[in-house]
Amino acid sequence: MGMMRKVTLFLSLFSLLFLLAACQSAGSSVSGAVSSGNTSSGTTSSPSTSGSSSSNGSASSGGSSAPSGSGSASSGTDSSQPPAQSGDASQSSSQSEPEPQPEPVKPSNNHTLYILMYHSVVDGDGSNCNDWMTTTQRFREDLQWLKDHGYTTLLPSELENGASLPEKAVLITFDDGYANNYTQAFPVLKEFQAKAVISMIVRRTVDGKPDFLTWDMCREMANSGLVEIGSHTYDHHANDPRGIKRMNGESRKDYEARIFSDLEKSISLIEENVGKPVTFFAYPHGQTEPWASDFLKEHFAMTVTTQHGPANVSHGLYDLSRHNINFKEPLSKYLPA
Repeated sequence: MGMMRKVTLFLSLFSLLFLLAACQSAGSSVSGAVSSGNTSSGTTSSPSTSGSSSSNGSASSGGSSAPSGSGSASSGTDSSQPPAQSGDASQSSSQSEPEPQPEPVKPSNNHTLYILMYHSVVDGDGSNCNDWMTTTQRFREDLQWLKDHGYTTLLPSELENGASLPEKAVLITFDDGYANNYTQAFPVLKEFQAKAVISMIVRRTVDGKPDFLTWDMCREMANSGLVEIGSHTYDHHANDPRGIKRMNGESRKDYEARIFSDLEKSISLIEENVGKPVTFFAYPHGQTEPWASDFLKEHFAMTVTTQHGPANVSHGLYDLSRHNINFKEPLSKYLPA
């Protein structure tokens, strides 16, 4: 009887342990199912969290263990690839290669400057033109020829500043300061956007000579950026056939007092009335003078004569030769095509 009781107790205890083990196993299954259900429902029921992760880049903290959101899956995006990160995009943009820049224009080794010397530009068919005149139409044809053959017009100030000469460089000059340089030539310069320098005999403007430039004309042309105003002396071109040449028996002191005061007066009046620096001087009658050389180099960046031929600027910008241009001969006579 005692033995039977022990067996019964043992069986009851064994059954109880078996039941407890079975319950524990069932509880684990239920817990796993609940956990799995929460993971899957979290993807579908929290779109704002998923969207925030992909747009703000915060998905990087869980990106290695979580696939892209349901939006990516529905759009057909490859779920094996991580979602785009805004932080990565900005970093990629900041590290992108700079846009290629155009290569700088290589300066030419050219030292030849073609300087064209004009004087008066008039209307008409040219029948009234002398060796110092051309017509408006011929001047237009000259500029068209320069354009068609690849010439670049320059200003004295550009040469003063050390600009390298282009392959075909030309400087257009006008001597004396005739009013038709404004009424006839200037509109054509604007039409072609060509540059030129006008060397004026200043006294003719001061005295109000009707056939010569006024200060208003000079200012308008200078402010256009296409024209510079240079000196052709204050008065020595008109009143002295020697120009600035010294007189026989004249002392150096007397010469300098006579000529330098004239040149200084021309410079100061132009700068005062035009508002631009004077950098260019055309010798009256083309006659140079060694006694004036140092003064001219001190006050002007460039001087020109009337000696015919192309100018070589490899040794400086002083006493340069020019080509006299008139109605009778085309530019092609002097300039290569």
